Amino acid sequence: FYGTKKDGKIINFLGKKNICFILSIVIIVAGWAGMALHKGQTGYVLNYGMDFTGGTSTNVTFNEDMSLDDISAKVVPVVSKITGDADVQTQKVAGTNEVIIKTKTLDVEQRQQLEDAMVENFGVDAEKITAESISGAVSTEMKKDAVWAVTIATVLMLLYIWFRFKDIRFAASAILALVHDVLVVVTFYSLAKWSVGSTFIACMLTIVGYSINATIVIFDRIRENLKSAGKKADLKELVNMSITQTLTRSIYTSFTTFITIFVVFVMGVSSIREFALPIMVGIVCGAYSSVCITGALWYVMKTKLGKSTK
Repeated sequence: FYGTKKDGKIINFLGKKNICFILSIVIIVAGWAGMALHKGQTGYVLNYGMDFTGGTSTNVTFNEDMSLDDISAKVVPVVSKITGDADVQTQKVAGTNEVIIKTKTLDVEQRQQLEDAMVENFGVDAEKITAESISGAVSTEMKKDAVWAVTIATVLMLLYIWFRFKDIRFAASAILALVHDVLVVVTFYSLAKWSVGSTFIACMLTIVGYSINATIVIFDRIRENLKSAGKKADLKELVNMSITQTLTRSIYTSFTTFITIFVVFVMGVSSIREFALPIMVGIVCGAYSSVCITGALWYVMKTKLGKSTK
């Protein structure tokens, strides 16, 4: 059967476009509600990490060279229990037994409790434990840089897609889908109370860059089918056919990428998981938006806005 083209059944994606639009809006609104609730409880819209709020850095020199797995399994739970902070960051100093433990801002009593716990549980010399405050003064600049980075990347993609497809409706629908993906991932950060640190910026830029791939493939197929069908083409049927023709490719690409990131999440250390989990959410969301949102947005713009937007 190789080399024999078989026309499969065309899936009516546009028939479900209103349901997809409503589902996306509900998810995004839930994220905003979560941020409002979090702000009322903590004063911050998201669970900002030490990169944004500052904290305490404790240097501990252990009696033995502890591996990263030992630190995660033995040291981090002790620190979390004392500080009440699940977002504990650890870093080994190469060539030494010294470990840097970063937590939320600790008062004098909590610092003493942490020192006593290190001495009691690991036999550490109290004189080899030092603590200092981490400034959160750069938080405003980091937030501003994050917004600018995502905005610049999005605008450049808008211009590129507009230039490539010679139709701003392709570009506008693709960018709206990217904004949708970013907002859904922000919803995940909000509802899961996942720590927002410097990896948040890298995560968002990665999602913006990756999510556009399947969308470009679908738009390419729509453009090809438009050329072959001519001006009398039924747009609804054409869009459904184009998405169906590229569906297998979109699913396989996203699925294989998801598996890779999932393995990294399972086998990686805490700092890697902090990046991998939101990426997995972004991959799933990007696949969904490419298949269910972008084509529908282009169809709505094409039928509602007419030829004046070219």
